[in-house]
Amino acid sequence: MRNRRFQHAVAMSSVTLPVAAVLSTLLWCAEGVFTLSHIAGWLMTALVAYLWIETNHSNSLIRVRTLSVASVYVLLLGSIFCLHSIQSGGFIAFLMLLSYGLLFNSYGKTDAVFELFHAFLCIGVASLFHVQMILFVPLYFCYSSFFFRSLNWRTFWAAMIGVVLPYWFLWGYRFLHGELDLFVDHFMELTNVLLVTSNVNGLDNVLYITTLCFVCFFTFVAMIHCVRTGFNDKVRTRMLLYFIVVQEVVIMLMLLIMPLYKDMWLHLLVMNSAPLLAHYFTLTNSRFSNFLFIAFLLLLFTLMMLNVWMLSAIF
Repeated sequence: MRNRRFQHAVAMSSVTLPVAAVLSTLLWCAEGVFTLSHIAGWLMTALVAYLWIETNHSNSLIRVRTLSVASVYVLLLGSIFCLHSIQSGGFIAFLMLLSYGLLFNSYGKTDAVFELFHAFLCIGVASLFHVQMILFVPLYFCYSSFFFRSLNWRTFWAAMIGVVLPYWFLWGYRFLHGELDLFVDHFMELTNVLLVTSNVNGLDNVLYITTLCFVCFFTFVAMIHCVRTGFNDKVRTRMLLYFIVVQEVVIMLMLLIMPLYKDMWLHLLVMNSAPLLAHYFTLTNSRFSNFLFIAFLLLLFTLMMLNVWMLSAIF
């Protein structure tokens, strides 16, 4: 039997999540801002972390019992100060994670009307905050067909109703108040996306780019491991993980194409990266992965200190 390395001991420890939660809370307090917005942002982070715990345990994304998914998530989000206050990106990340759980439950079902209706309803509601989320609708149909094998004519129309339902209420509200022009303007933001492709000012921020490179690099390594070792998991678990991998690539592409909404995409990126990173650090046990885990912790600590330093420099 191989000796347990440092990364495995940390990932499997029952105190990892409490320590991560306390450290993340201290990072929130380091800002010295105790507004309702920041408190709500902290609560939203805790809610998403709890939802990841439930989603992981009910679907066995990691084939050993661990809380590393939630630990990685709260540490990453706590280290990114620009995401601390409550934002639409936090609500969207929560809604997208809800849709993940519903899609996971639809796996292999021929009568997954309930699951797909509510999964697409989550995306529809999320698109009320940012209409760009509507671009995930055709992707979700592809996921339902190829990864979850739950798409048929009944579930297709249930999904369509789920997407349209929030806009049906929105249209009624705008119609009653004589604001149909605002209803149309909401969708016109999709045409503005084409203008954003040539505008990189949204990424002209050293700290943001550093954070993005940090998250993307380690997630990319975790994605490669997940794809290469997928045969070790059950077919269902493999499909769920492949879905998360594809979603990660899509979110990265969305960030490159639409940098104007960088904070929202970063919220989704961190939420989606957490299970991939946790899967890699929990299930690997080599010298290289142990070195990479230590490097991850050191760079994460550096990112924390960089955020604190830049915050102190402002004041």
